[in-house]
Amino acid sequence: MEFQSLQNRIALITGASKGAGRAMCLLFAEEGATVYAAARSTDLLDELVQEAAGLEGQIIAAPCDVTNGAAVEQLIQRITDEKGQIDILINNAGLGHFGAIHELTEAQWDEMMNVNLKGVFLCTKYVTPHLIKQKRGHIINISSVAGTVTFPGGGGYCTTKFGLMAFTDILTQELKSHNVKVSVICPGSIQTYFGGTDPKDYALHPKDVAQIAYQMAAAPEHVILNQVIMRPVVPQTKL
Repeated sequence: MEFQSLQNRIALITGASKGAGRAMCLLFAEEGATVYAAARSTDLLDELVQEAAGLEGQIIAAPCDVTNGAAVEQLIQRITDEKGQIDILINNAGLGHFGAIHELTEAQWDEMMNVNLKGVFLCTKYVTPHLIKQKRGHIINISSVAGTVTFPGGGGYCTTKFGLMAFTDILTQELKSHNVKVSVICPGSIQTYFGGTDPKDYALHPKDVAQIAYQMAAAPEHVILNQVIMRPVVPQTKL
């Protein structure tokens, strides 16, 4: 499959300050895209912009709390005002709190619902009218293997990721007649400190997820890579 160039493409990537989001920003900029990197940490975004200096494309810091509707709307308006278009939205921002359902605090539950679902809804809500008007574009949601299978201690997190899978499926049906692509990636464990735990040495690298997102975004016009489930190869326990 011959991939398209990302030159002159305008992308918004949330959760951009670290992990897979950061890796996606760098790869997309390396491939020529202009990337608005959205996250709450301005310091980490500034470091990301500096690291991207000299790449074929560009990374622009876009501090934003994706759970704040007014802030998200303002950011989308800024992008379209500055660039006249928006081509790719990657809903990557997410977090997890783990423990038995009865042990989760209300604040932990609300935070997962707000970031993992409401944030995706808000970014999608304000980007979609521009994509429909353009009659082209691509929304890529970063879900999880936890959006396909459950596990004890993952009640809140799995609930959000299963919800994101349904959201993606409905969005696909709503936007296909407008020539807007919708995709979802479901990674297993990644080498980040997600959930406050140390990464496993066999886990996926953030760059692995970035490569799949790039292949989705750069696929030929007539091809939609709808869903990719990716897991690390877990080494056998030595006896």
